[in-house]
Amino acid sequence: MGATAEELLEFLIDSARYGDTDDVKVAIQEKAAVDGQDSAGRTALHMACANGHVDIVLLLLEAGASPDVKNADGNTPLHWACLNGQTEAVKALLAKGASAAVLNNAGRTPVDEAISRDFTAILETINSCNTGAGIEVEVEEVEPDAAAAGSSAAAAAAADDADMEEDMEQALEEQQQAAAGGGGSSAAAELAASAQKQLNL
Repeated sequence: MGATAEELLEFLIDSARYGDTDDVKVAIQEKAAVDGQDSAGRTALHMACANGHVDIVLLLLEAGASPDVKNADGNTPLHWACLNGQTEAVKALLAKGASAAVLNNAGRTPVDEAISRDFTAILETINSCNTGAGIEVEVEEVEPDAAAAGSSAAAAAAADDADMEEDMEQALEEQQQAAAGGGGSSAAAELAASAQKQLNL
């Protein structure tokens, strides 16, 4: 290509970012620095992992790219793969020994990034590998019968409340009629007031 080392690196990183596998192969053949970093500390592997270009991830790893190079924020390619939900890239990195417990500048691991986005598949992938991260994923599932039972119980409770209110209203009406018929009996009036108070609770 006749390009400088800097130009080759830029070409490699851009090709990895946009998923141009053929250009990545050319850059590697031209001896581009596979672990070379741009001004933000990003490598071609960072770009490929973030965007889910697994074929390029594999090419770079086979060419000797390190899975643990950090960018300016302390993020490794695995941080970016986890943050963007790129499960296959995560698998490829872990197979090459990438650490799921390494901290970035914010004190977060790749595992933390996956948890923050609720990427269960990635957590399960990390958990299935012997990475030393100590992650165990538990996915809570609600059985259909249990959900139906809960719904039925709620409906029954609502029906009971409605029946209770109806009974109280009827009792109030009867007590008010009794009070009127009894010449303003104080006992009946007290009963009516009590019923009204309970109804308003």
